[in-house]
Amino acid sequence: MTTQQPSIEQMKDSMRAPWIAGDFGAIARNIGVPEAESFVARMGLEPGARVLDIACGTGNVTIPLARRGVMVTGLDMTPGLLEEARARTARDGLDIRFDEGFAETLP
Repeated sequence: MTTQQPSIEQMKDSMRAPWIAGDFGAIARNIGVPEAESFVARMGLEPGARVLDIACGTGNVTIPLARRGVMVTGLDMTPGLLEEARARTARDGLDIRFDEGFAETLP
């Protein structure tokens, strides 16, 4: 018997499903923010540095980077998390580009 392997699109859909189904944003707000701030501080990046945050979620790392003057782009596969990241960015008056996509399809 031959078993057919799922397509890459089917695998992506199955990876994305749990992130869409739950309220990951609520978890990220309550757990990840202090750790992300500390992580960004340890990076020691200078203003004007350029960073691509892959799997940026709600922007826990992306936003503190932008606050430090880093030119940052966030990439995530989950539209709802990106919406939350964009809303947080707007509230903070930051200029961050957020794109929906997958790391393996970057140019």
